[in-house]
Amino acid sequence: MEANADLKLARLRSGEPGALAALMAEHGDRLLRAAFCICRDAAQAQDLVQETFCRVIPALPRYRGDSLLYTWLYRVMRNIHYSQARRQRLFLRFSASAGSEPVGPGPENDAEAAETHDLLRVALDGLPAQQREILLLRFAEEMKLAEIAAALDLSPGTVKSRLHNALKRLRRRMPAEALPETGLEVDHAL
Repeated sequence: MEANADLKLARLRSGEPGALAALMAEHGDRLLRAAFCICRDAAQAQDLVQETFCRVIPALPRYRGDSLLYTWLYRVMRNIHYSQARRQRLFLRFSASAGSEPVGPGPENDAEAAETHDLLRVALDGLPAQQREILLLRFAEEMKLAEIAAALDLSPGTVKSRLHNALKRLRRRMPAEALPETGLEVDHAL
């Protein structure tokens, strides 16, 4: 773990005013994007991120420093989401619901890019939740395989396997001409 992260953790653990706000400012937007991809509802994503930051201080003793701070925050958020879903007996799913807007900058002004975005969303909807999550972390969050493994409590080999299978399934679902715009331009024969 880097010295900067050690300092942030020390500030949080000591209860220094502003430490939690600084943590929220640094990681809040990124967690919100990830939360939106998990639950596909903007209000629910905001609630999930808020609940994550509410639980950070009591959970700090469990943070061992084996992974990046963001990776740990993501894992806390993901566990909260799954716990809530179990309690409510909800099934996780990503849907291309009408009127839902992607969080962050998007291709709204470019009709061709918007069409590709819609095709990608529909293709992602057809994937199992575990595969969608791996793709989200790898491409939307730009996490390394080791970080994904730590966030999901999986072995790196399992992450590689799931990523490979997810990309393979996604490529089969996407029209070949749309793949270069998604960054997934790989041979359909995989």
